[in-house]
Amino acid sequence: MDASLSTAPDIDIAGLVEDPAEAARLLVRLRRLRNLVTLRAATSQREFSSMLLSLDLQHRYLVLDAPRPRPPEGLFIGGTRVYARTQLDGAALVFTAHIDSIITRDSEGEAADGSLMMEWPGRVSYYQRRRDYRVSVPATLMHTPARLVVDGKAREARLVDLSTSGAAILLTGDTAGLHEEECVDCVLPLPERDLRAPLRVRNLTRTRDGVRIGGTLQIDGSSEFELLQRTVTTIERWWLQKHP
Repeated sequence: MDASLSTAPDIDIAGLVEDPAEAARLLVRLRRLRNLVTLRAATSQREFSSMLLSLDLQHRYLVLDAPRPRPPEGLFIGGTRVYARTQLDGAALVFTAHIDSIITRDSEGEAADGSLMMEWPGRVSYYQRRRDYRVSVPATLMHTPARLVVDGKAREARLVDLSTSGAAILLTGDTAGLHEEECVDCVLPLPERDLRAPLRVRNLTRTRDGVRIGGTLQIDGSSEFELLQRTVTTIERWWLQKHP
């Protein structure tokens, strides 16, 4: 292994907001800006549009507008865990919360459309540091190794994080022939299918498990970009389900 490689700890890039006060500030701003929120019940893959109507910091609950289009009966009911995704200042804001109840009457006692009263979110993630944030890739979703082609030979590695523009791969074997700012062919084992694309190496970092190779994917076609978008969303949902 090249002695010139830097030594650095692994970096947590999941975007989790651990400070409750910061999470509350983000939700207050979301309500004030009235940005569109995409909702999905944990029991379904269908997505619906909504908006954060109000929140109560003291009693710790949120009220979201009735989902659109009108969801099937029984999809959003008390106790259902809901995944919500929106944008704040151009960056992704994601949170999960359970439905407390459905509001079917307004303050005047008239029939309402079915707004969702939600418990305070159990998880808030905000990816403010990246235009297209990276997600950590769980090994259980990737059944085959990534492969780097260097000097005509394939080297197996592990895909450790991914975004729509880049990836990080952990290589435990020989790093000879790998240099920063050079392109190498790589194959990424994504859940739908393998993606073959050149990877421009941006950094080589020594970790306790091997050498982490971070780089930019040289993607030309829209189909490859859409595949990356779907993969990032799939991985994000996996993490939200495992860590509500």
